[in-house]
Amino acid sequence: MLNIIRSKLKNTYKKKSLNNGNVTIYNKDFVPAVRDWKNSIYVYNKNALSLIPVASRLVIKLIKGYLNSYNLNIESKLRKERLRRRIRKLSTNKIFVSDGEFKHTNDKVNITLYVYNRQKLNYLLKLKKRYTSLFKKEKFLNKLKLIRKVGLNILKKQQENIKVLTNVLPNYNSKVYSIQNLYYKDFIIKSLKKLKYYMLYKQLLYINKTKFEYSYLQGLINLIRKIYKKNVEFNIINLKYFYFNSDIFTQPLVLKLRKERKLLRYLKSLVKKSKINKIKLDERSRYFFDLENLFTVNNDFDTRNNFLNDFIKQNKTEYLKKVVLNNIKYKRVSGVRIEGAGRLTKRYTASRSQHKVRYKGNLVNVYSSIKGYPSSVLRGNLKPNLQYTKLNSKSRIGSFGVKGWVSGI
Repeated sequence: MLNIIRSKLKNTYKKKSLNNGNVTIYNKDFVPAVRDWKNSIYVYNKNALSLIPVASRLVIKLIKGYLNSYNLNIESKLRKERLRRRIRKLSTNKIFVSDGEFKHTNDKVNITLYVYNRQKLNYLLKLKKRYTSLFKKEKFLNKLKLIRKVGLNILKKQQENIKVLTNVLPNYNSKVYSIQNLYYKDFIIKSLKKLKYYMLYKQLLYINKTKFEYSYLQGLINLIRKIYKKNVEFNIINLKYFYFNSDIFTQPLVLKLRKERKLLRYLKSLVKKSKINKIKLDERSRYFFDLENLFTVNNDFDTRNNFLNDFIKQNKTEYLKKVVLNNIKYKRVSGVRIEGAGRLTKRYTASRSQHKVRYKGNLVNVYSSIKGYPSSVLRGNLKPNLQYTKLNSKSRIGSFGVKGWVSGI
């Protein structure tokens, strides 16, 4: 048996030297440490590392609390019913934030956050549907002209009435004016009701916008500075779609399940909203730069020497953008998968645990599995093209968990 193994090793698994011409040196892609561990730090005192996870969790909690803040007074005016705080907390009308990526230096902490501003999109959609399209119509303009005409007639009549009342009741001038002001106010509220709601939505949009401005972020930065005892710098990335980040992809499901335990419906709707198109695989270079033959073009191989040569010849900004964007990896979503499990029965009895899964696309690292390109492995057995999130929460009948995967290509 041992002889068979030795013969196999000699014949098939013989180690080749790197100087051999038949050996191709692959360019392995390494993932940054921040993407791998969420924290990138080097300290001389190893005991200081034990406080980093606690501090990062506290900072994320502060950031989420800051971005989820709302104006109860304005929002309650837009509703007929009373706005309950518990329902407001469980609402998906908010700014979703991913877990932060913390990069530490000696005197600064760089915090990278991925943000999906669902609140802003909701308010803009309501304004577009209810008000902006209405304001463009001739019917609305005619109504404004009518309000102006009626308002001027009322003012004339009231001025005549005041003259009569002041002559008859000279001691009650202040009360007459206050009643008159109430009458004017009532007329304005009734006639310009739509404009009032329009202005309230505009105020909410302004509050949403100011959360990302430096003058308002300064208070949050000061709090985080006290935790880390360093300068703080934010790098906020606004995502176009919620399924571009696995943390943001799973958060709406947790909020919805806490209100209503309709697991399958919510899973289907989330997967349906994620748009995954067919992607054509590009040919990538497998070789390092050859410094000796840097400016020579070889048409037989798609080497990076050709790429560098073209780049030097065409020194243009448009070409630079094209080259940079084409060489960024995992910029397209190739698949999503979401899973929910736990006490999620519709009845108020925790008799049985449910487990449902829905997915779209695939989670395979296509370039490594199909094309045979090299790929690095993150800590444990996580793939570099995958982003994985695990959340848990509880409802009235028990706890439940949600898992989400987002794959890139």
